[in-house]
Amino acid sequence: MFIKRFIKRYITNEELEVSHRLMNIILMVGILVLPVCIIFDVALGSVSGTFVPLMILFTVFMISFFIANFKHRANIAGIILTVTANDILVPYLYFMGGGRSSSMPCWLILASVFSWLLVKGWPCIAIFISNIIVYAAAFYVEYEFPEYVERLPDEESEIIDTVFGIYLIIMMIGIIFKFQNRLYEKKKKELEEKEKELTETNIKLEKMSDAKSFFLASMSHEIRTPINAIVGMNEMILRDSKEDSVVEYAESIEHASTTLLSLVNDILDFSKIEAGLLEIIPDNYDTYYILNDCYSMLEMRAFQKGLKLKLENDPALPSKLYGDEKRIRQIMINLMTNAVKYTDNGTITIRAGFSRLSDDEILFIISVSDTGRGMSEEGMQHLFDSYQRIDEKKNRNIEGTGLGLAITKQLIDLMHGDITVKSTLGEGSTFTISIPQKIVSDVPMGSFASRRNLDPSSPAKHGVGFRAPDAKILITDDIAMNLKVLTMLLKDTRMQMDTAKSGKECIEKYEEKHYDLVFLDHMMPEMDGLETLKILTCTDRYLREHTPIIALTANAMAGADKIYLDAGFDDYLTKPVKSADLEEMILKHLPDNVNIIRQ
Repeated sequence: MFIKRFIKRYITNEELEVSHRLMNIILMVGILVLPVCIIFDVALGSVSGTFVPLMILFTVFMISFFIANFKHRANIAGIILTVTANDILVPYLYFMGGGRSSSMPCWLILASVFSWLLVKGWPCIAIFISNIIVYAAAFYVEYEFPEYVERLPDEESEIIDTVFGIYLIIMMIGIIFKFQNRLYEKKKKELEEKEKELTETNIKLEKMSDAKSFFLASMSHEIRTPINAIVGMNEMILRDSKEDSVVEYAESIEHASTTLLSLVNDILDFSKIEAGLLEIIPDNYDTYYILNDCYSMLEMRAFQKGLKLKLENDPALPSKLYGDEKRIRQIMINLMTNAVKYTDNGTITIRAGFSRLSDDEILFIISVSDTGRGMSEEGMQHLFDSYQRIDEKKNRNIEGTGLGLAITKQLIDLMHGDITVKSTLGEGSTFTISIPQKIVSDVPMGSFASRRNLDPSSPAKHGVGFRAPDAKILITDDIAMNLKVLTMLLKDTRMQMDTAKSGKECIEKYEEKHYDLVFLDHMMPEMDGLETLKILTCTDRYLREHTPIIALTANAMAGADKIYLDAGFDDYLTKPVKSADLEEMILKHLPDNVNIIRQ
């Protein structure tokens, strides 16, 4: 029982370092073997000078064990043991125990091996160097002054001593390596178990991530479907109503639905960024139109709060750039929306400028300044944290998820840009973004204010931009309200529209009649859009006419474009469908032989 407790405390104790446990096993082996050596020498009776050194060495082993385990200074214990043994006692025993004709050379080798096992750091190197010097000196002295070595009495004693020493050393090395191997196997088993646990945890995390993605995709679909109806029917109210009060109510609905959609988009975008799935997709864009669109989107909202909205620009700003227009627009709208939300009176100023990086690249610089509530230095430290809102109690009536600035920061990082903030509590804030963009056209944009006066755009303007009475389109959706919204949004285009409430009905109508364009919903019961598309593209009519087929989807998750384009759709349109996007999609894909009258 005592031995079992002793081994558990000093050999297998997981709280001790592996090197400490190895030292303990070496010390224990030494403490057990040295008395055997002493007894052997006494029994042999031929070497009188080894008894005292062996006793001293045994005492040093005991002291080293005490220092290592009771004073918790394992490295100090190793230094004391190796210096005493290797540089003093073992060389002395070499001369007293028969020199090179005995087992002593083997003990010298073992002593040096112990110094590597017992001591860490630079003392180990120093002790090893001292061993080389001392052992070389011992061999030299024996060679030059052989009379200094106390020889064993005869050849038989030399053989017995050498064999006995070799067996003892083999036993000691065997025990040490057996222990080392046991520790290795135990650690290996622990690592394998941890690796197994990590694998299982990763599988669980992947399942949780898949479940989250599925939930977000489902939530996106379920929320966007009713928003599609709200936005679409509200658009019709704004188009058809002549009463100012009704228009005012409809504009409030439009604002609320836009806010709700923005919340959904923020959550989805943040999920994409977390998963590393959000991509920057650059393309050519017009700098005036991106500024004008963002200004127009916030103009009415600022007006309703009694705020003055100004946009100033460097007239020399290149008119066409190459970058991700959608994400730059999103960043600008996030910053401008925040400025409107946190400003109760005064002015919001947007400034657009640039600095040239090379002949074909600029740093697109946009700043948004407000005269709003501002921020404290403490609050600004958490400005870009997820789900954080500065001064939560004061701003609890401010709408939003607290993700807008976190998403903005990460989008700017993805585009290798930079964002800086200056703010004074109670006086306002200025956000400045700098994003590198390639130049497509170096022709100056000119003054934003002058161009807007010449080509005004009103956020309250509603109506279709074209008519195409000869065009024939088929719209497929299993939700009647969605069909109604799309047909109402397009009724003023005078196009010939048919509807289908299922994939099966869509195929039947397509085979009976020629269509210039087909809109096909993805999520439908029995036969979804992907299955319907697969059958449609195999029909004789499709092979003969190749009608463009556009996916209608409430799925705004990352990779949606790849899903639909790889499946064979010509394009896709995300719900809620905006009339401008819908018209743009139709104009993009209608055949050239269809007569289009632009409004």
